[in-house]
Amino acid sequence: MSLRHLFMLFCTCLCPGIALAAPPTRIPAQATISAVTVYQDRAQVTRSVTVPLKPGSQIIAVEGLPVLLQDDSVRVDAKGTARATITGIEVKRSFLTQTADKRIKEIEAELKQLERKLGGLDARKAGLAAQKGFVDSIKVAWGERISQQLAVGKPTTTELNEAMGFVGSNTVKVEDQQRDIEQEKQAIKEQMDALKRKKQEATGSYRKESKTVEVAVETAKEGKLTLDLSGVVNQATWEPSYDVRLALDGTSAELTYRAQVRQQTGEDWNNVPLTLSTARPASGGAPPTLYPWRISFYRPMPMAMPAAAPMRSYKKAAMPVMAESTKADMAMEEEEPAPAAFQTAQAAAEGTSIAFKIPKPVDIPSDNTRHSTVIALEKLPVSTEYGTVPKLSPVAYLTAELVNKAGWPLMPGTVKIFSGNTFVGSADMKQVASGEKFTLPFGSDDQITVKREELKQHKEAGMFGKNRMGYRSTVTVTNFRKEAQTISVKDQLPLAGDSEIKISLEEATLQPTEKKDDGTLIWKMKLAAGEKKVFSYEIVVEYPKDREVTGL
Repeated sequence: MSLRHLFMLFCTCLCPGIALAAPPTRIPAQATISAVTVYQDRAQVTRSVTVPLKPGSQIIAVEGLPVLLQDDSVRVDAKGTARATITGIEVKRSFLTQTADKRIKEIEAELKQLERKLGGLDARKAGLAAQKGFVDSIKVAWGERISQQLAVGKPTTTELNEAMGFVGSNTVKVEDQQRDIEQEKQAIKEQMDALKRKKQEATGSYRKESKTVEVAVETAKEGKLTLDLSGVVNQATWEPSYDVRLALDGTSAELTYRAQVRQQTGEDWNNVPLTLSTARPASGGAPPTLYPWRISFYRPMPMAMPAAAPMRSYKKAAMPVMAESTKADMAMEEEEPAPAAFQTAQAAAEGTSIAFKIPKPVDIPSDNTRHSTVIALEKLPVSTEYGTVPKLSPVAYLTAELVNKAGWPLMPGTVKIFSGNTFVGSADMKQVASGEKFTLPFGSDDQITVKREELKQHKEAGMFGKNRMGYRSTVTVTNFRKEAQTISVKDQLPLAGDSEIKISLEEATLQPTEKKDDGTLIWKMKLAAGEKKVFSYEIVVEYPKDREVTGL
């Protein structure tokens, strides 16, 4: 044995502390979801797990995390009675064959239970079919018996009513029950389809694969340690939708602010506290960078050389000239910034982000279907006005101007519009800032009637050698509602494409409230309950006699 080996053996025996330390203890752990924040293109999922620790080195392995977890987004916070220090975090890929098999068995058990329900419904349906057949046979038998007895003055009216009542009520009852069974079967089939999709996902290769976060800790004092592990996953999103219900008196409206949440992250969110954020993490937290903006004279590209029959002497003469030209162009191309930088700059968030914390825990399964949850209910002040364009349609349409009194902006989304309990239609709403006004259409109202009569007249003014064309219109508006209403009537003046064409509004018994540059004329009037307003006007077009005008 060499002197070196003897020395190492001596040191190991006398100083056992310098011997190799024991490997850290691995502690498998399953974390439960404690909070979810959904953005418009991702979600941050926070999980919690509590483990008992003893003094020494441990690795807490949080297993069964979705494959879509972004490794660089993982953050860990620790608290508890144990005095421990986190010394490292590592994200690893692993496989969950047993967990997947267990989930498949659970799904199959649910499918069998639903199949039993379907069998029970089919049995009930068969029983009802037998009942209906019995009732139909009674109906046929009664028909033959009644035909025979009518000849001898029987049965009585009471007996006839009883027979018809028995047959009719039982027929209706059976048919109602059959419809209910069909609806139940349809609902069960939809549940089974969803479970079959989940089973297919569970048997897929990506469902068997998962991630594990290993948290290395050094524990100085025994106790319990709670880890809050957060990370970002893709394939989660939410979008706003709204219900706006206008009161029958038109003085206020109720806004229901909803969120349509969907996710396909690979795990169900069951009974989780949910927060919805309008922030856009993809845009970053800093302003975009400006790159040099370069301007140069245009340099035409040199003509391409023919590929066929190259001549060696010609190439030697032409190549230096081409090289100078193309070299300058290539230098300009190399100095230009990458387009991706400008694309990032266009993806900046609009305004300050808002986070909506849903008051009750919710269930959002990983099925990529929309799940609705209410964010808020707001009562908004309203002013209503009717608008009509009798030139195109003799109908008055109700428009409501609302004020966003919520303490946050309303994001763009689809609005379902109701007048009282009547569904009017849907509309797209743009972003509305807090305190900003916005308008919504509430459909037509047959209690506001509009009538327009037009008379086209050709007039010739020979003295000046010009033609005059007149359009005489008479408009009648009647308010049959029980309240006073504001009504805007629109028409238009044609726009002249030449200075020799003169257009004017003449003989108006009621001057328009507003004239716009595009030729739009607006008469705004307030009509009392039952009031009728009649007014007329003439649109006159004057042009040279020797010219032909199009558009009239």
